Amino acid sequence: MKPGLTALATLLGLSIALGATSPSRADTAGDSKAAAEVLFDQGKNLMAAGKFADACPKFEESMRLDAGVGTALWLGECYEKNGQTASAWAEFREAAAVAVRGGDAREKIGRERAKALESRLSRLVIVVPPASVLPGLEVHRDGAAVGKAEWGAEVPVDPGKHAIDVTAPGKKAWHTEAAIPATAGSVSVSVPALED
Repeated sequence: MKPGLTALATLLGLSIALGATSPSRADTAGDSKAAAEVLFDQGKNLMAAGKFADACPKFEESMRLDAGVGTALWLGECYEKNGQTASAWAEFREAAAVAVRGGDAREKIGRERAKALESRLSRLVIVVPPASVLPGLEVHRDGAAVGKAEWGAEVPVDPGKHAIDVTAPGKKAWHTEAAIPATAGSVSVSVPALED
């Protein structure tokens, strides 16, 4: 085969191979969107039945599969009805931010819903006094790392119990639980100096 024909045959073979893989990627994306739609509908039905604790995970998974402003607003609504005021506030703010980036008129809805929740937020302050700061000190709230910039900040959290765990190399770990009421206000937890 001539060099020009060999290159053409190679290019044609590559084009066919690439074309053959595209539908499977499209099918996967289509499957995810279809699953997101089904989960979204299930979430709406569960909310209509007043089963908010069951509905919220449906919206969460729908958002993971195919994030959108509408789903974010519904998830915020579900969180609010389930008593998860901080999660609802954060979701409404996120919906507004996504709407702004996409030029979506629902930005106003997200912004207004978040603002309406601000006066009802419960907050948790994790204080790490200078005497408690050690090299390698790690603070976790409900398993998630709490960075130094967050120490001493009033962070909105959902009402209920929140686990606080503190560790440092060569020290005994410290654990406590903060009970956050469903009413607006702030709960403060001070981290003690860890024992050897």
